[in-house]
Amino acid sequence: MRTRQPAVRKRGVRLVSHSTDISTEGITCPAVSPRLTEWVPELLTKLRAHTERTIREYATTDPWRTSAQLLAKILPAWKDTEEPWTDDVAEAVAYTRAITTLALTYGDEPTTTLSAYHQQRHADLTDTVTSIGTGRGPVNADLGALAKGPVALHRELDAHPTTFTLLLDGDAWTSLTDRRTGVRALAAIAVLANGFDVRVVASPRVHRHLVKRYPKWTECHLDLTASRDGSPHTDHGQTVETAWKAIRDLDTEPGKRRLLGNLNPEYARSYRDLTTDHAVDVADGTISRYILDLEDRELVTVDRCGKHNTVQLTDLGERAVQQCLDDTDDLIHPDQRRLGERLTGTPHGSTSTVSPRRSDEETLTPDEWVAATGDPDADAEYVQWLTGPRNTKTHLHERFSTVAHDDAITLVDAHPHPFDDGRVAYLSHTNDQTHVVLQWGGPLATLGRLAGALLSEKALSKILTPARLGHEFEAIADGTQAYPVERILRRGHQVGWYSDAETTYGAWRERITAVRDRLLAKVAELTASDDTAARATLFADLHGLIASATQLYHAAGVELTTTIRLPDTDALTRNPTQLQDLCTFLAKTVPKQSVYGIHAGYRMLFEDRPAKLRRRLPYEVAPDTQVDLTMSWVLAGPTVTDLGEQITTALRGELSDVRETIADGTEHAPPLKIPVVDGTTYPAIRRAIERVAMTHDVQWTPRERQRLVRLCLRSFSPADTHRACPYDVVASLLGALNESPTPTPAEVERAAATRSPTRFRPDLPPTATKLYATLLRAAQPCGRSELINQSGISASSYDRRISAVSELERVQPVHRNGHRRWTTADTTPADVRSTPLLTHRQTTATERVCSHTSTWASQQSAHAWTALFTPHLMHNDTSRPMNTDSIAPDHQSSPRGTHQPTTIHRTETPSLHSKQGGETQ
Repeated sequence: MRTRQPAVRKRGVRLVSHSTDISTEGITCPAVSPRLTEWVPELLTKLRAHTERTIREYATTDPWRTSAQLLAKILPAWKDTEEPWTDDVAEAVAYTRAITTLALTYGDEPTTTLSAYHQQRHADLTDTVTSIGTGRGPVNADLGALAKGPVALHRELDAHPTTFTLLLDGDAWTSLTDRRTGVRALAAIAVLANGFDVRVVASPRVHRHLVKRYPKWTECHLDLTASRDGSPHTDHGQTVETAWKAIRDLDTEPGKRRLLGNLNPEYARSYRDLTTDHAVDVADGTISRYILDLEDRELVTVDRCGKHNTVQLTDLGERAVQQCLDDTDDLIHPDQRRLGERLTGTPHGSTSTVSPRRSDEETLTPDEWVAATGDPDADAEYVQWLTGPRNTKTHLHERFSTVAHDDAITLVDAHPHPFDDGRVAYLSHTNDQTHVVLQWGGPLATLGRLAGALLSEKALSKILTPARLGHEFEAIADGTQAYPVERILRRGHQVGWYSDAETTYGAWRERITAVRDRLLAKVAELTASDDTAARATLFADLHGLIASATQLYHAAGVELTTTIRLPDTDALTRNPTQLQDLCTFLAKTVPKQSVYGIHAGYRMLFEDRPAKLRRRLPYEVAPDTQVDLTMSWVLAGPTVTDLGEQITTALRGELSDVRETIADGTEHAPPLKIPVVDGTTYPAIRRAIERVAMTHDVQWTPRERQRLVRLCLRSFSPADTHRACPYDVVASLLGALNESPTPTPAEVERAAATRSPTRFRPDLPPTATKLYATLLRAAQPCGRSELINQSGISASSYDRRISAVSELERVQPVHRNGHRRWTTADTTPADVRSTPLLTHRQTTATERVCSHTSTWASQQSAHAWTALFTPHLMHNDTSRPMNTDSIAPDHQSSPRGTHQPTTIHRTETPSLHSKQGGETQ
């Protein structure tokens, strides 16, 4: 027999069996059953003496002070006097107080020598220490108390983790009928493993039982997967059936279904965020109970080690949401869903978005899907999530966000379908990105839609949450600022509607939603009104509301992008008034969404009202710095790039209107640069490909990337141009990535061939495009009849176009059984193999024009530069580094005062800002 050797102690769960050499040392707990109330108190009783000795080594003075010091380290939330304690925090505090008192007040003194009062007190303290986290403690808290109490305490104090040896009761585990009881016991073992070296002793029979009945837990904590006994792959049908079994009895639990449907497998959400989520709509005291039940079903996993408990979907939970819940979080059997998808298509919408079903939805392109907004006057919503049907991969967020250039206005020649209802706006977010998609409806209506999306209930419930901002907005401070957060928000970021009465998240949310609703009601009232004064006031209020929102998004670390769709640019350009409205909208709106550190860029550069100028924080201007935008912009529509010059002119006019003291060099301020970028050029397409490669970790070589750029330009450029729609490029790349982790250019072209015939190879006649796309998608060489049938063209069209198609680079004839057939080959062009790599074959036209004349600017820096659209390359850069300067806080300023011109630059861009005079936007 082999001798078991002491193992190096480390936190975690390890299996001890006949096949391992791990010893069974440390605190031993025999007959561990699936009912944690039968063994956790016993384990904590055995741990108590060790914990008391550890505390006495830490401190020997007053137990109250010692416990306060320990709590400050292991449980910072206990000092929060504004936010009520959760049950697990309260019980963890009680445990820490009790164990410290037992260690420092009573020590090892026998209880028989104590007075009756102290004997009773000792018994009560002992009960608190040994019942924590079992549901029978002082406030009946769950495993979160165990994690925040003894586990956190020993993580802090133990130089080496204490060892637990748990001997599983085989008969109790194998005869257990209620699986959820076993799940909770295993969850307790996992919680203990965060602070201790937990060694589980299981017989081969129990081992097999755990692997079969609790595969997720054993795979995660013991690495005992079913793949060791059989196939390494899990049967898809069994997985779906397991998800259905886990969720099917929630038919009478709508709150739990809504909670499950609003969780995410990619990032965790805190309990307190869920309580403020209007889509969840579950009471504060009920959230933890619901989550515990979902955890028992292995649908969610809970992290109880942080200041706030967080929860996210497991793989099983994700499958349950995808396959067993519909778009209104009602139960639907997976077989019924699959049958419905085959017969009627996937329902439109996403969580918290209800829209009509469409029988032809399986044929909709992503753009058509987005355009089908539904009717807000019926059952659709004004703000909807930008997600495809719940069980389809449409990559909509990535499709829209990849084409946007950071801190710029990107112009994209696209052909967006008009929204069914232009009043609808879409919202999409990841952990650190938020994207708004809306349709141009005139300056006032568009501002209203943007404000409504940024501060919608969806945004406040999922993005600007208490966890992200903080109960008193403390989460936005990075700890390096010399000012309290209220002052940073009010006088730095210039956030409006944030008075002394709104310094807590709840009060601010109530106020800001009331302001939002009031202004949106006025938008509906004044959109077609000729009341110039009322419209000017509303424009100013909406600009202030949007600027306040974007400053908060920026302070919270969220990157913002807005896409404005212009389905009919031809009508826009034919109407000078409408075109001027668009250009003025951008000139007035874009510069207001700007920031320099913690300072609002607009107030630094353009504000000239003395009262406003006095309400600023002091700032310093560092060399070679600039004002950044808090939101990037994309304009998408047919021939939108042709509007570059008009947009640049409008921006240049606004940006040149900096405060007089900045213009004459009296005040120093960083420049504002607003690039206007043509998103269809070679450099822009190359950038889109590189962003997709970075996001998906695709290992393309430089030569492959160059081939991809050329391929995309060839596939999507109209005749006689070298410009492609980046949306088509991104969609093709994402489609290819669904098939291969590192798709070749040939595979990308095959994915591109699935695009609409009007989008793919627009340089070819439509029937030739259909023939070529059919060949690219075909698995085998095709003959005449096959190509006619599969491409859906006539025989005469085939005869007219096959010669042109046969001349394409990848098309090759082959002979099978005496018949000529056509196929495509992955050939690398000779010029690509022989010629050196080029960084790009097209430059982005840029002209930088100084927005104003300034003595200080000419000596120190160039303030306001504007990047213009020109058909040829021009560079005229006279900027110099600017000196550091500082402005005193809250000083009395002249009517025009403390900022420096704005610079516009980057590939093609101007800088701008707006003043109030007459009807402003």
